[in-house]
Amino acid sequence: MTPFEQFAPVLQSDTAPIVGDPRLLMDSEEGVSIYYAPFEYNNPSAKIVLVGITPGPTQMVNANNEARRSLLNGFDYDAAKKNAKETGGFSGEPMRSNLIKQLNHWGVHKWLNLNDSSELFSTARHLLQTTSLLRYPVFVDEKGYNGKPNMMNSLILKQYLFDHFVNDVSSLENAIFFPLGSAVTKVIDALVKQGSIDENKVATGLFHPSGQNTYRVEYSIGDRSQSIPHATNLIPYDQGRVDFRSRFL
Repeated sequence: MTPFEQFAPVLQSDTAPIVGDPRLLMDSEEGVSIYYAPFEYNNPSAKIVLVGITPGPTQMVNANNEARRSLLNGFDYDAAKKNAKETGGFSGEPMRSNLIKQLNHWGVHKWLNLNDSSELFSTARHLLQTTSLLRYPVFVDEKGYNGKPNMMNSLILKQYLFDHFVNDVSSLENAIFFPLGSAVTKVIDALVKQGSIDENKVATGLFHPSGQNTYRVEYSIGDRSQSIPHATNLIPYDQGRVDFRSRFL
């Protein structure tokens, strides 16, 4: 039985699931809890893979709600999973806007022959795969996982990393992976060294698009005549942009 088959009755039950819903608990160990949300769908035609660390509460709720809507409206399991993934992936504001602004600044839309990177979430969705190092929402002591404990040193997290993300890499042969934020980049770098992913398929340097980084994103893509914002390292972003543009534009 697949996870979706296991949790579909909960998704379409009389009571819609919420964040931290015990009915969706998949695994737990030493304060780490992993909950189900339908993020399994892979897009084999993707040209760009946006990699987060784990789905957050907003993405979890949006994906679960879309799966619920799809199932209750008679969609089969495969269609419901696809709808949920496309709806939930990097959803919510300002996350999606922060992401699109950076992609446009790098010229990703030009590489893909689009007018704007926002099309990746609408008419050009067939070019995009959204994913996370940890496919399912992870919480530590009931708070969203932010990279601690290090997933490469945690038995339960490392297992989920390799069972899902690393396993999916081989099915995305024609895509370039964009890790979002330093925590994700560190893990991707480790996977490159281990041979789990080809370094030529990776473009690093983008900020994580969370609301906490909005001021960094706005400064990076805008007028830099003012002083650099507190605790902002522009070097990876700028180097990544130059590297991407030299390789693909």
